[in-house]
Amino acid sequence: MNLHAATRDIILFVMRTVSLSAITLMVIVSAFTTDAFAFEPPKVADASATGAIKFEMHRVGRVRSEACGVGDFNNDGKLDIVAGPLLYLAPDWTVKVIRELGGEVDEQGKGYHWDFMNAPLDVDGDGLLDVISCSWHSKDSQWFRNMGSKDVLWPCTTIEKNGHFEHGDLWDIDGDGKRNEIVPSVTGTIWYERGLTADGKKSLIKHTISETKYDWGCGAGDINGDGRTDILRPNAWYEAPKNPRTGQWKEHPLKLGHIEEGTADHTPQIWVYDVNADGANDIITSSAHKYGIFWYQQIRKGSTVTWKQHVIDSSWSQAHSLAMADLDGDGDLDLVTGKRFFAHNGNDPGGLEPLGVYWYELKPGVSPVWTKHVISFGKKIGAGMNIPVVDMDNDGDLDIVVTGKWGGPVWFENKTK
Repeated sequence: MNLHAATRDIILFVMRTVSLSAITLMVIVSAFTTDAFAFEPPKVADASATGAIKFEMHRVGRVRSEACGVGDFNNDGKLDIVAGPLLYLAPDWTVKVIRELGGEVDEQGKGYHWDFMNAPLDVDGDGLLDVISCSWHSKDSQWFRNMGSKDVLWPCTTIEKNGHFEHGDLWDIDGDGKRNEIVPSVTGTIWYERGLTADGKKSLIKHTISETKYDWGCGAGDINGDGRTDILRPNAWYEAPKNPRTGQWKEHPLKLGHIEEGTADHTPQIWVYDVNADGANDIITSSAHKYGIFWYQQIRKGSTVTWKQHVIDSSWSQAHSLAMADLDGDGDLDLVTGKRFFAHNGNDPGGLEPLGVYWYELKPGVSPVWTKHVISFGKKIGAGMNIPVVDMDNDGDLDIVVTGKWGGPVWFENKTK
C-alpha cells in the first residue's frame, strides 16, 4: 500500500467516526507519514539467519493499533484482516470503518487506543464473524456485531466490567477441537463462551475459575496429560475438572515470565507443548515487558512436578505476543514472536531498541534446539498484542500477520510454496 492509500485509511476513519479540528487532523495524518525512530538500528549478530523459509512483506495499512484478527468477515472465501477501527477486505484490502475507539496515539507512537484484542468469532450465530475486544483503559470487554454489507458502524455489546484487561485470546477450553472460547487476561482467572444472557440474548457468558489476583498473562493447554484443557497464569496453573463449566478447578503453583528463575512476572500468551519430546508437556512464554523468552521443562518424580526454566533468547525485550505453529512443515511446532512498540511509551527496558519479528525453529529432543530466524529487523515493524499465523492466500503454507502502534497491519507472505 502506498502513501496515498495509507492516508486514505486514516482520513476515512476520521471522517466516518469523529469530528476534529484541522490542526488535530493534521497531527493524526502525520502519524502515518512520520518515522517513529530517529536513529539507525544497531546490527544484531544473527540478523542474517533468515533460514530456508522466505517471507515477502505486504503493507496492508498504517493505523497505530495494538491488536489484529484474521477471518472471512464477508463470507467470500478469502481471509480478511481486522485491526483497530478498520476492516481490510481481501484481496485488495478495501478499507471499511467498522467501529469507533477511545483513546489516541500521537505521531511518535505514544498513547493508546482502547482496544487490546481483536478476536474473530460468530457470537450471535448469524453466520458472520464478529469481533471481540477488551481494553485496559475502559476496564471492560466487548463484542462488535458484524453488520454484513450494511455501511454502518457495528453495534457494541459490553460483556462485563472487570477492571483492567491486558489482552485475550481464543482457546479450546471445552475440548471440542475448536478454539471458540475466550480467556482474557484480568487479575482473576475467567473464561467466556457463547451462550444466552439472563435476558435471553445471544452473547458471551462468563465462567469464573478464581478471584485470586495474579500477574497479567494467560494461556491454555493440557499440562498433566489427562486430555483436558488446563488454564495457566504466570503464578499458577488450574487443573481442569471433567466439566469445565460446573466443576472445581484445582490450583497448582507456577513462577513464569522473569529472567530470574523462580520469579513470576507479566507474560503474553502462555503455550503448552512437549519441547523435549519426553511425553510430558512443557510451557513456553516470555517476559511481556522485559528481556527473555523461555521454555519451562516439566519434571515428574512420582506425583511431584517441578519446572526448570530454559532461556530461548534474552537479546531483545518486550516479546508481548507469542504464537505456536508448524512453519517449516516438519511436524512440530515453532515459535513466532515480535517486539511490541512502546508498550509503556518507551519506558520499558529496551523500549527504544529496534523493532523485529522473528520465528524460532524448534528441533525437539533430549536437548532441544531453538534456531532464531529473522522475518523483519530494523524496518520499524514489530508485533502488538497477538500474532495470527494462518494461510492467508490458500497456497498450503502458513503466513504471519502483525500490527502495533508502529502502524500496521502487515502481512508476511510465506514463499515456501
